[in-house]
Amino acid sequence: MSEPKKYKHLPEKFPTREEVKGIDVDKLVNMLLSAFADKILAWYQYYVSGYAVKGHTSTEIEDVFKKIADDELNDHAKLLADRLQNFDVDPPDFRDLWHLSKCRQTELPEDPHDIDGFIIASILAERCALAHYREIFNYVFGKDPITEEIIEDIMKDEAEHETIFRSLLSKEGLKRLEELEKK
Repeated sequence: MSEPKKYKHLPEKFPTREEVKGIDVDKLVNMLLSAFADKILAWYQYYVSGYAVKGHTSTEIEDVFKKIADDELNDHAKLLADRLQNFDVDPPDFRDLWHLSKCRQTELPEDPHDIDGFIIASILAERCALAHYREIFNYVFGKDPITEEIIEDIMKDEAEHETIFRSLLSKEGLKRLEELEKK
């Protein structure tokens, strides 16, 4: 995961908040911008995956992808956008999302019948998100209670999403995931 770069349309210094103590607010805002970018890209990946999967269980899988996509956009991205607004920062321009993102999402399978492949890509995306949120949580812990609570809530959901995706894997899919985990 690389550090996101600064963009010229963002201010050099972000306003401080009374509830934030002892941390670099510019770093925090950049972390939030990166997390927001991850959420929008995750929403897109899951939304596309819901339409792309084909096969005998694709209808059920499509519903799961769309439900989790909805969580990413309407819950997580909204929470992060609202927190950014507390610092007088608008969400980033759509063209900047890929560069701001730490996770950048995983490559989807070319075969629409490779349902396990779509699910494995989603598990990997959730794991990246969890690692990113742990980093943010550790940075704000005890110093920014509002962001801490937001990130903690999102982390709970991300862990649940990973569990849901994992439970959808076939036996072969579980074996593929285990092989990836060994690498």
